[in-house]
Amino acid sequence: MAFLAGAACAIFLWSPWRGPTVLSLSTAHGIDAGDLPGLALLGLALAAARGLAPGSAAETTGPVRRWAAPASAVVLGGLLLAALLPGPDPPPLLPAGGGTFGGATGHADGQQTDPLRRWSHLAVTYDGTTLRLFVNGDQVSSRATRGAILSTPNPLWIGGNRPYGEYFHGLIDEVRVYDRALSRSELRAEMSTPIRNATGPAARGLVAAWPFDQRSGRRATDASAAGTAGTLIGPTWATRGRFGHALRFDGAGALVRVPPSSSLDLSEAMTLSAWIRPAGLQAGWRTVVARQTDAYFLMAGGGGEISSAAPDDPRFALVVGAAACLCIALVAGGTRWLDASPSWWPPVALFLAGSAIDVWLMGPGTVIGPTLVAIWYALSARRRVVAMSMFAVAATLTAVTLLALAGQSVNDLARDGDGVVRSAAIGLVLITSGALAALCRPSQAE
Repeated sequence: MAFLAGAACAIFLWSPWRGPTVLSLSTAHGIDAGDLPGLALLGLALAAARGLAPGSAAETTGPVRRWAAPASAVVLGGLLLAALLPGPDPPPLLPAGGGTFGGATGHADGQQTDPLRRWSHLAVTYDGTTLRLFVNGDQVSSRATRGAILSTPNPLWIGGNRPYGEYFHGLIDEVRVYDRALSRSELRAEMSTPIRNATGPAARGLVAAWPFDQRSGRRATDASAAGTAGTLIGPTWATRGRFGHALRFDGAGALVRVPPSSSLDLSEAMTLSAWIRPAGLQAGWRTVVARQTDAYFLMAGGGGEISSAAPDDPRFALVVGAAACLCIALVAGGTRWLDASPSWWPPVALFLAGSAIDVWLMGPGTVIGPTLVAIWYALSARRRVVAMSMFAVAATLTAVTLLALAGQSVNDLARDGDGVVRSAAIGLVLITSGALAALCRPSQAE
């Protein structure tokens, strides 16, 4: 039972983000179908605890009530196994480019994968009606798309991103961002011209250009008029780029973070382009340049996932079914678990109130919601060891909040909008752990 609860916590905190969002406390992604198997694991643990609790057998009468909980646990386990089956990955290194237009996220996908250990030029354009993907100056796909590009206060990433990761393994050079859609002839002229020599009509609308020619240091200089420099987090300098030098990304955490800037706030049109040289096959999404979260992006891999992401829908349905089974198990046990913990609602209310403050303070990345929950459990604990443990958790979370308010957040994700989601995950783990403890506690009647 403890193993199941621990596995659920791990899924909440570290599982990949995928599927439709079902709980969100911020403008970024929230807890989605990929994280909800953690709820099913907790449900299985609760059902098992209910069946093992002292006096539970005496409280059930009749064949239906006697077998409802164990049968629900079995069904829950079967649904959980099916829900955890991974969906098929898209072909490795199938390029894609797109963003969120008029509130809907879409992308145009390549037809052939990027060649290994060879330079390829990728570009995506949007003119207000059509999204087009180009490879080496040739249009390879298009998609009818309308609407304004998503406005976001979040950073732009190169070689990886937050909150998804999606790190690229290989070399990236000559990254450009325009606030207009370049034509095919302009893209062909651009791909043969180094940024340091760029002149003429193609430079019109250029809002960011990173040539990666510094050779050293932790800053990526922007050669455009905006001058929005990026910070290197892990990548190393390569002496042989497509033109001059380049950046080498390891595919395991290296990226460049470009802070939010009004020059990067694209609205009606865009062009994203870059030279890439993959070092090996890489499945799934692999970032070249992306404005968090999904405002606009150019990917070295991940194209074609629309057709292969169908398993997320049945997975979501299975998780809902698992939740229904959990409800059956709890109803079959009567209201003893509620009677054992009549004050279950204060931590929930404190968590929601604190999380509302976290949303308001999203920029600093505070964790006030989980802190209030930990303090409640510490003050209401019946055993000293539990109280001291919860006070320690509350003190740690308070320190995190104070550091965040001081502008020295220990969690880089929090500053970029995903910290609220992690805060929600921590709070849910605390609340469900308290419910599990209450469920296993014998009632006063016993």
